[in-house]
Amino acid sequence: PQDPPTEMTAVATTSTSTRQTSDGPTPAKQIKLDIRATGLSAAELKKLVAAYIVENMLPISSVGTNALLSNALQKSFVGYLEREYDKMNSNLKATLEEAEFVFTTADIWRVNNKSFMGVTVHWINSTLQHNKAALACKRIKGSHIYDVIGAEIEEIHSSYGLQDKVVATVMDNASNFPKAFRVYQPCHLESESENEEGEDEEPTFTDVIEALSTTSGDAQFSLPQHYRCGSHTINLISTSDVDKHLNSCADTKAAYRSSIAKCSALWTKGSRSTLASEQVEEAISRIITIPLNELNPLCVKLGIKCLNEREYQFLKEYCAVMKPLTVALDILQRDECTYGALLPTLTSLMSKTLMHHIVCYRPSRLDAVLDSQEGLLAAATCPKFKLRWLRDECRRVCEGAPDNRPAKCFFSAEKEVTDYLRSDYELEILNQFPNLKKMYMKYNSPTPSSAPVERLFSLGGLVLSPKGTDCLIEGLRSFC
Repeated sequence: PQDPPTEMTAVATTSTSTRQTSDGPTPAKQIKLDIRATGLSAAELKKLVAAYIVENMLPISSVGTNALLSNALQKSFVGYLEREYDKMNSNLKATLEEAEFVFTTADIWRVNNKSFMGVTVHWINSTLQHNKAALACKRIKGSHIYDVIGAEIEEIHSSYGLQDKVVATVMDNASNFPKAFRVYQPCHLESESENEEGEDEEPTFTDVIEALSTTSGDAQFSLPQHYRCGSHTINLISTSDVDKHLNSCADTKAAYRSSIAKCSALWTKGSRSTLASEQVEEAISRIITIPLNELNPLCVKLGIKCLNEREYQFLKEYCAVMKPLTVALDILQRDECTYGALLPTLTSLMSKTLMHHIVCYRPSRLDAVLDSQEGLLAAATCPKFKLRWLRDECRRVCEGAPDNRPAKCFFSAEKEVTDYLRSDYELEILNQFPNLKKMYMKYNSPTPSSAPVERLFSLGGLVLSPKGTDCLIEGLRSFC
């Protein structure tokens, strides 16, 4: 933590005595540190120590050996942290009460045979500032069946009074997540009927006794709309779909398998030796440009099979095709990325790569995203995108609009839309268009991926480190 803006002095006093040994006199030094603070109250000191513990995810016991805290003070300090958390929680609820639209991201994290559900919330305030907070990182017991997932999400939303404010929740495409939202979705929302290939739903086992003892009014709740994680979708395309596509073609199957196997050997070798790891890291980063006559000597040195000319050319083409996918993933997982960036990013990606061949191979993968009205509105109300990215799609959509009036594809106020489309591209321009500003706040609050909740889990990983598990409460609360 930074030094407090108060004047502090430290005086070290040394008392020295001399004792006689066979080797001559040896001074015995005892250093006492006397800390004198000027203008630093007890409350300010407690706040600084709390910030130090929370920000570094330290257990309370790690500070107990310090002279600043006695055992009695430790108990008082724990109570102080709990009161500060309650105060922070109350402030968050008051802030969320003022928000008109919010989105959440959720995911389940498994570690050491334990499962945790994380939920984050996102909203845009009247000054067009994006805000986020962590709502929960709680233990989940039992199987992750759809009704358990649905009940946990609803309980977390309800505890913050968000039942009628959450427009949608962003989660990945694991089978039980979409099913929870399909089953518990309000009737007026269109449910997702398709099931992703390779993500078949797990069998559900019901306790008959428990089911018969449960009244029909129990567990009746509804969940908001489900947005599939864009990053997870692209990741599935770049792994599962690409793998199936390359293995289905006789011309690419042999080169794909052999070249990937040799690359895997490089990585395996690198994980066993520090020297090899450094050599492999440099080689892989330069694999597109490094000549084959320089790459193969490295393979010989590491004792693995060399790449032939066909495999080398395949890897160059593979890297060239996959690079736009990795760039798109980086864009969608940025902390400041809004939902309005999803469709422009995918449209640009499809025009720069051969991804459209893969999409034709798995047409259901992106259909729901590309046909999303919410995605169109999010991008159109974002000044830096507007309608420029639509190209031919814009004409197709607008031609199908009532009375052939393009503006009414998206908005009801035709003049406001026309003036907006002719305006500048700065975000602040929305202040001149109140209706579009409200739509921007609604449809651009979410992120196109569940990366925020995954970052929350990265903090959770520290909890199970040697620092100790008793920092769970303090550490995860620091995300807020």
